[in-house]
Amino acid sequence: MRRLLPLLMLPAMLAACSRAPGEADSVAVIDRFHVALNAGDTTAIDGLLSQSTRNLRPGIGTARAFRAISARHGRYLDGRAASVTSADEHTSIDWQARYDRGPVSELFVLVNEAGAVKMDSYTDNAAP
Repeated sequence: MRRLLPLLMLPAMLAACSRAPGEADSVAVIDRFHVALNAGDTTAIDGLLSQSTRNLRPGIGTARAFRAISARHGRYLDGRAASVTSADEHTSIDWQARYDRGPVSELFVLVNEAGAVKMDSYTDNAAP
């Protein structure tokens, strides 16, 4: 029986590793993202991104993409989660934000990566 115990625990351990991030941890990452965005701290933003997202725009491409957000919308003022959905390993949060230039709907997709919650995707759309 002692030999079987590690084999029985393996599926539970793997399931725990591939769980979607919790809402509180995800919102904390979104808050850190907005603080870094307002500060123009692209290094901090880069640290919040998943490896697959960083690979999409290596080097200066990531910094340029996030500077464009501030150029489009101005300074982030506040926001709240309008909806939270978890499926498989992802948590999606529809974030209703207010920027200097008006309301913006942001969609964050977050994942657990190496024991930390990371942004796997970000989309912004100015509200009509």
